[in-house]
Parts: sequence; structure tokens; C-alpha cells
Amino acid sequence: MATTIAVKESTLQLLAKVKKKTEAASMDETIQMLLQKFEHVPNSRFGSQPRLGKFEEKDRMKAHEL
Repeated sequence: MATTIAVKESTLQLLAKVKKKTEAASMDETIQMLLQKFEHVPNSRFGSQPRLGKFEEKDRMKAHEL
């Protein structure tokens, strides 16, 4: 089933550039390719300690102590 989505003109231009560079057959194929790449981002892109919790304000203050 085909549908229509609204995107900004700048987004459409970027999609067209990616479509041309990747030689995709359609905008749909281009979007599918981008989504597949997004879904397979390796954990290593998020640092060496992906399970490490977020820093809190008290942690930041300790980092600034001399």
C-alpha cells in the first residue's frame, strides 16, 4: 500500500542526493536503506562502556575538585 508523507523541501533534496549517490531505484528504496543502516548501528558507536549510567550533578562536581 502506497502512502504520502510530508517532508520539508530541504529533506526532499537530501533524499534525492542520497538516492542519486546510492543509485536507488526509488525514494522508498532510499528510505529503506537509510532505516536499515540506522537499525544496525554497532554498540561501539556509543562508547566503550555502553552500560555505564548517566552522570549526575554530584558526579560532575567531583570531577572538578582539585
